[in-house]
Amino acid sequence: QAVIIPSQQAIQQAGAPPGAHPLGQQVPLFACMEIAQESEETGTPVLPLFLVLDEAHEAVKLATEADGGNTEDLEVVSLSLPKAVQLFVENPETTAFQFVPPRASIDHIQNYLTG
Repeated sequence: QAVIIPSQQAIQQAGAPPGAHPLGQQVPLFACMEIAQESEETGTPVLPLFLVLDEAHEAVKLATEADGGNTEDLEVVSLSLPKAVQLFVENPETTAFQFVPPRASIDHIQNYLTG
């Protein structure tokens, strides 16, 4: 079995009070509904779901720089995993997700694998 435990910072950014213990909390996911990209395979919009709020804001910034938009016009929202699943179940033909792991986790794994 595996368990995903959110960081203290992530649960606070999602609205938990300071000092809330991360164990047993819902894993917050952060998304901007306007930056979904079309899947090359299915043509369905794919919404990136981030585990780190700052990385979601960075993705919004990159998307607006590429499209010439304004980051102030786009909102990053917090979703629980059950809410994300509910969105998918209610709209399976128009909703797909891509979970984006924290950059720190990727770096840790790469450092472990390369010694």
